[in-house]
Amino acid sequence: MLLKLCIVCGVLAQLLNTVCACTCLSGASDERQFCDASFAFRAVVQEEIPQTPEIPDWARDDPDLTPDNFIYFYKYKVRIEEVFKKPPSVDVSGTIIVQTPRMPGMCILTLPVGDELLLTGFGDGNPDWETNSCSWVKPWDDVTVESKVMLMKGVESIDCAGIARPGCRG
Repeated sequence: MLLKLCIVCGVLAQLLNTVCACTCLSGASDERQFCDASFAFRAVVQEEIPQTPEIPDWARDDPDLTPDNFIYFYKYKVRIEEVFKKPPSVDVSGTIIVQTPRMPGMCILTLPVGDELLLTGFGDGNPDWETNSCSWVKPWDDVTVESKVMLMKGVESIDCAGIARPGCRG
C-alpha cells in the first residue's frame, strides 16, 4: 500500500511540475485563425526597434548570463496598409508597434524587415500589438485569393461559431 501511495505521489508531483511551452492549434483554417485573432492587418515591416534589457541585480555578476537573456520580445515598427479586423473603438492607421516573442517557449517569431505581410494576433495596441508563431502571419503574396476575399469581406461574413477548432499538437 505504501508503494502505491509513493507511486501516485510521484506521478502527481511530476504532473504538477510540468511546464507549458508554445503549442499551437494544428490544422486551423484561415477562417478559424481570422475568427480567433483580435486584429488582422496587411502591413509592411519598416524596422526592428532595438531593445534595452533590464538586468536584475541578482544576474549582474553571473558570467553565464548576457544582456540578451533579459530581452523577451522583438519590437517592430510596422506601417499599416489595410485593416481587416481590429478591436472596436481602436484607431489603427499609419505606423504601429508590433511585439513578438523572442523565446522559443513563448512561440518565437521574427518579422522580416521590408516585407509586406498578413499580420494577425491579439491585443488592442495598448501599448503594443502582439503576435507569435501560432498566429496567421505570412507574406502577403502567399495569401490565397480566397483568403484575401474573406479578409476583405470581414469577420462578420463568417460563421465563426460553425468553424471547428482543431486539436492541439503535443
